[in-house]
Amino acid sequence: MNLHICLDGNFIQQAMSVFEHFFPGENVFIIFNFREQRNYKEDIPIYRCDRTDPELFNIIQKICSKFAIKNVVTHGITTNYSLILQYLKEKNLFSGHVYWIFWGYELYNALGESGKYKLVDEICLFSKLTYIVPNPLSALARGITGRQRCSKNLEAFLPYADYFCFWFLHDFDLLHSYYTSHAKFKYFKYISSYKSDTPKNNFKICPKNVSRIMVNHQASLTGNHKTILQKLSTIPGIGKFEICTPLSYGSNYIRKNVLRIGRRYFGNKYSALLNLMPLDEYNKFLDSIPVAIFGAMRQEASGNILSLLKSGTKVYLRERNPLYQYYKEKGFIVFSFERELNYISDLQCLSEEEQLHNMQVAENTQVFYEDFMPSFFD
Repeated sequence: MNLHICLDGNFIQQAMSVFEHFFPGENVFIIFNFREQRNYKEDIPIYRCDRTDPELFNIIQKICSKFAIKNVVTHGITTNYSLILQYLKEKNLFSGHVYWIFWGYELYNALGESGKYKLVDEICLFSKLTYIVPNPLSALARGITGRQRCSKNLEAFLPYADYFCFWFLHDFDLLHSYYTSHAKFKYFKYISSYKSDTPKNNFKICPKNVSRIMVNHQASLTGNHKTILQKLSTIPGIGKFEICTPLSYGSNYIRKNVLRIGRRYFGNKYSALLNLMPLDEYNKFLDSIPVAIFGAMRQEASGNILSLLKSGTKVYLRERNPLYQYYKEKGFIVFSFERELNYISDLQCLSEEEQLHNMQVAENTQVFYEDFMPSFFD
């Protein structure tokens, strides 16, 4: 059996479905921070646990004894994962390897804390954001208040990880640039497609009938919303556009700040998505977007970005974001926020030829579940 350790979150339902599809009856999940409203598959063993439960290790031991665990899969990293892995190893409760499914925050937050990677444009002693976003000042504050640093979590976890499971090789190389790890790269992607469910595309131009600019994909701590909104507000003629910020998940502090800034700069031409939408409805929303701008300087929002590129949206990225170079190397038409967004004419839609080009590149570079899942545990 494969023991999955995870926090309740957006991708866990998909993970259950995919792992059960390729390894039926071989998966058991320990879920922390469980949300009662989520309806998980009832035929998979699921244990809802509290990370602070003093009986946690006893519970884990019973689970491992019951199911004869071979491999351990961690979905992301959180505070006590290294202690759990240490316990599993010391008690010989599994016989195989540890697979770390990488999310991104684990590494970028650690590097941000140590000053090795710039995540936000502005650091101000008197801004609350400075002490929330990972940077040397917030790391100092965490140390003073006795909270665990992201960098310490990562350092404690790395000796146990045998595989770094992700789709973006850049982040694997970034990890090895700053940390010592024996982990090997293994391709994995939560959101992909099955070959049988993916008919050959008859490329169709999605109507872009609204004058709308989408800024970022969530209330992200590292989205640099202010930088994007401020620059847009200085472009003559911007009043013809609606500025929309999806804020249905992420940081409450960022959500409040972005709402305030958006209304101040754009008045009634500003709108926000504050409630989670059904997936089909959200995809239709993405299809309608003529222009999207992402302010992160780290790998973030790749699922949204790819969906937008596939639907013919004009996408602006920060040049420090490694995804900017990645998509250009793949052949996509993407634009630099710093160099190529200066005038109202820069906010025109892609031509039909450019939209079809991006759709073709997306099809040519698509990776299916069948391409990587059957050999995941090899």
